[in-house]
Amino acid sequence: MSTDRTQARCSFCGRHTSEVRRMVAGPGAAYICDECIHLCTDILNDPTPFSTKALELASRPPIVVAAPRPADEAQAAHPTIETPQRTLLLEQEQKQQGMTLILHRLQLYQTYFELHFLWIRPPFSAGFSFVPRIIFFLRDNTGAQWHGDRGGMILARPDLASSPSNAVYQGSARFRPLPSQNTSTLTIRAAEPLGQFEDPPTRPWHFEITL
Repeated sequence: MSTDRTQARCSFCGRHTSEVRRMVAGPGAAYICDECIHLCTDILNDPTPFSTKALELASRPPIVVAAPRPADEAQAAHPTIETPQRTLLLEQEQKQQGMTLILHRLQLYQTYFELHFLWIRPPFSAGFSFVPRIIFFLRDNTGAQWHGDRGGMILARPDLASSPSNAVYQGSARFRPLPSQNTSTLTIRAAEPLGQFEDPPTRPWHFEITL
């Protein structure tokens, strides 16, 4: 069954077909507009490993694209909630430059696992239209490595803020495949791309988890 492409949104910037000159369709519900193609071309032609444009693109929040297919709509009417096969409570936190990252729990499902966290920081300045996601890099004692699924989802939690001087965000990141049976420790590094523009630049958070 075909997807309703009149509802397509660019997977990089979120703009609809009517808001751009050209939209290129990719696999499934992936799209990219002409302006984001030009941006990606500029990044590829820039010899700087972490250019301003590359960091800005990496810090964008995930975009929900296109309209669901009829089969997906039927499935959405009767969603299946997957139950984790194992949950590890972590409750580890680290602070730096007025920010705190709390690793709350690790949930292992049949084919993937999720890392849930809380991010406490000063409120973003006026004019900030989105919350930069946190990028994760994981490595276990066997040498296996994982990168977060675009940083997962981040939700504002004003109900958890203790004062107007801080903001709380709740997030999760998904990783595939599951750790092997030989995994006993997990090294977790987390970074905020826009932190590279702070003075001084923020350091990556570093956690050691025993499974």
